[in-house]
Amino acid sequence: MTYFVKDKVELPFIFIGNEVKNLFLVFNLNFDHINTIKKLENENNYLRSINKYLLALTSKYSDQNKIFHKSSIKLPISVGVQVLGDKNLVYNKNFIINKGSNNGLTIGDYIIDGLSIVGRIVNINFNTSEVITIKSTNYGDEVFINGKSYIVSGTNNNYLSFLRQKESTEIPDFKAGDIAVVYLNDITLRLGIVSYENNQPILLTPDIKNFDNLRAVTSD
Repeated sequence: MTYFVKDKVELPFIFIGNEVKNLFLVFNLNFDHINTIKKLENENNYLRSINKYLLALTSKYSDQNKIFHKSSIKLPISVGVQVLGDKNLVYNKNFIINKGSNNGLTIGDYIIDGLSIVGRIVNINFNTSEVITIKSTNYGDEVFINGKSYIVSGTNNNYLSFLRQKESTEIPDFKAGDIAVVYLNDITLRLGIVSYENNQPILLTPDIKNFDNLRAVTSD
């Protein structure tokens, strides 16, 4: 009789306990679904922004290219990247991206915004890479201005300096406003614009402000 009464007394509490447990599981499951939806929405918004950016880019440059060259512009094979950590380049002029050898990237690959060079990969891991920006004193590159080759070096400022090439006595004949480009296979990337400071030629580079649409140029 005692056990019978005990079972009857405990039955409502067991029922309520099971209901609370089921309700808790439903809430947790719903919370997980909400988080998943938010992540998918963020990814979708990011992909939409990339799509709009590329549409604007191809439209802008293609129209200009058709006018001057009677052909459509060629876009490089590239993969979208995201910057990890410091985006203000406070501590140094490098940053880390969320793509690496697993994504087909290699040391020396260019990081671009549109068709403008932001930097190059200097260290690479499986899932991340270190990028040296054009603002760094350690950045160097060969550029072409009006079809002639020049060597430039970073200065930790918004410009690069021109270095005299070995065994070259040729006097530069470029002028302010000329565009310095890098040829990568059959793709032309832009590095900066020629200017003058204290009667010395420099290469002005764009500020790195938009980190949302960076891409890594790769042949893979």
